[in-house]
Amino acid sequence: MKSHNILIEPWRETSNFTQQRGERLFRWTVTYQKTEGVRFGQGTARTHAEARQAAEEFLAERGIELHWQPPASSTTRILTPRSGRPRFLQL
Repeated sequence: MKSHNILIEPWRETSNFTQQRGERLFRWTVTYQKTEGVRFGQGTARTHAEARQAAEEFLAERGIELHWQPPASSTTRILTPRSGRPRFLQL
């Protein structure tokens, strides 16, 4: 089951401590479920890709599995034609 969320949004820096004031950045926010409850973390990056990478590294450092697959539904079936070979639409 998925136990985390990642939000990446455009962000304009308002302080001079970390970046230049007014610089356009991306802010990442993650929430994740632990036995103690829901936790979160935030940070900024210059590009969307860097923000995504930073958010994923943040979660990985805390032992959160990122590449999960939802469980298969008990009603899911793979349908094949009677001939046994898939047919493709001819355009």
